[in-house]
Amino acid sequence: MVYKKTAEEKFPTLKKYSDNAPPNDKFATHEVKIDYEYKSSEDHDKVVPPDQRIKGYPYGPEIVPISTSEWNAVKFLPEKGVKLLGFTDSSNVFR
Repeated sequence: MVYKKTAEEKFPTLKKYSDNAPPNDKFATHEVKIDYEYKSSEDHDKVVPPDQRIKGYPYGPEIVPISTSEWNAVKFLPEKGVKLLGFTDSSNVFR
């Protein structure tokens, strides 16, 4: 009797891959690292540092800027736990 070993075929990952690594480098990982650079809308050559950036949320056709202090003021912070609203007789609860 002969039994063939089988294995489930996995799809390749969706990570970014680059073939630009040198062919003679056996330790090349071929991974792509992405760096984002944010520029000012007035002066397109000026890079905005991370401490001067604020989030903006779309509201209709405009983007409304919201600072972190404003975001913390309106953030929903629920209470942890369960509240008991009331009791009922078991005959009131249908199966």
